[in-house]
Amino acid sequence: MQGWRVEGTGCGGGTVHYDGPPRFAARWLSGGELDALAAIEGACWSDAGSGEADAIHLYGFTWSGPLPSQAEFDRLMARAARAIDAWIAARL
Repeated sequence: MQGWRVEGTGCGGGTVHYDGPPRFAARWLSGGELDALAAIEGACWSDAGSGEADAIHLYGFTWSGPLPSQAEFDRLMARAARAIDAWIAARL
């Protein structure tokens, strides 16, 4: 997906970067990583996917420029989840 860069850590998570406005980076976790989810401090956005094992959680946001509105944020996070899902699928 154009404008997206996804990196993995090899343990069910990584970082997603978006190069279009509004530019941001966030950490992500996939699946039911409940211990890791419990340790997250601050805002966390989640997409349930088709079940707990397919859930994508975004957190640790870093923004370059003004923050988006809530509606824009939700649309952007849904696009980030699709980019991460495509990145994961390409590695199966």
